[in-house]
Amino acid sequence: MSNVIDFAFKSRERELSRRRMSEPPAAIVLLTEAGKIAAWANGLNERIEDVWFGEDHEVQWQPFSVAEAMAEQLRQHPAALAMAQAGFRIEAVRI
Repeated sequence: MSNVIDFAFKSRERELSRRRMSEPPAAIVLLTEAGKIAAWANGLNERIEDVWFGEDHEVQWQPFSVAEAMAEQLRQHPAALAMAQAGFRIEAVRI
C-alpha cells in the first residue's frame, strides 16, 4: 500500500467544485425529432466510450460548461452518429 496523492485528480475535483458553485446545473439528453427527451446521459468523469443513456433516476448533473463539452464529444462518437441518422440528437440542457 502506498501513500501517493493524485494531485491531478484533486485539481480536477477542485475545478469541478468551483464550476458547480458558479454555473447552472445541466444534463446531457437524447432528444427525439419532436424535441422530447428520450433518455438522459450518465457518466461524469467517465471516458466517452463508457457513457450510456438511461432513465431519469440515473442522470448525473454537472456544470453547464462540462455538459456542453461532453455533449460535443458524444456527438462525434460512431454510435451517436448512427442515432443522429435515426432522427435523435444529443444536447446539453440547463436544469
